Amino acid sequence: MTASLTGLRVLILRSARPGDPLAARLTARGAEVHSFPLLAIESRPALDADLSAAVANADGWIFISRHAVRHGFEQLVAAGLVPTRVPIFAVGATTAAALREDWDITARYPREANTEGLLGLPELQAVHGQTLVIFRGVGGRDALRAGLRARGAQVRYCEVYRRVPERRWEPALAAALAAPGPLLLVAHSGEVLRALSQLLERAGGSLPRPVCLVPGERVADIARGLGFESIVAASALTAKMEQAVCRWYTPERFQA
Repeated sequence: MTASLTGLRVLILRSARPGDPLAARLTARGAEVHSFPLLAIESRPALDADLSAAVANADGWIFISRHAVRHGFEQLVAAGLVPTRVPIFAVGATTAAALREDWDITARYPREANTEGLLGLPELQAVHGQTLVIFRGVGGRDALRAGLRARGAQVRYCEVYRRVPERRWEPALAAALAAPGPLLLVAHSGEVLRALSQLLERAGGSLPRPVCLVPGERVADIARGLGFESIVAASALTAKMEQAVCRWYTPERFQA
């Protein structure tokens, strides 16, 4: 794909990520890319004795994000639970890549990077009597635990991080939203979209409601519910997000 993104401003709203590959690839195509993380990621307290025992004796670990990998393994190492031979699952290719790159662990993951894809994995069908631990942030959907429990598994959450508002970026983001010219926002999660919607509400209608690039139909549904027009990438993988931007953007689209 050789599309040029010259003239397009892209605002990435996820938590700060050193050397963000999506920012690098969009910049290389000529886009002007800025990072305005609306949410920060904070580690949760260390595993208590009860949860450590459940994790140590589990039949499988499931990681639902890159943050779950990073903060989860910090706690697993501190608790002396790494290395492990327990089967490990990831919600998608991006999370699996974090496990491979950071911990040299090969995880099973579905083609469709969501709860439904995980529940479709052959290894997670016959789980009656097994104990499975889901590493995730505070809150979020309960569909994965419900689906596994319906198959007879015992499921524990290990909530290893939480998202908190990062209000210090709001003035600069508001100025960027108000500036003229082609604009696209990148929102990797429903939490980010809700934080953006709250910012726009606080502005009292003085800021435009931008087009948002989102990874997958679940986040697109949240975007529509909040009144955002969305461009839907096939997944959160950098290449898929980049492809979606290139399909959407042409300078002619924004000519008067």
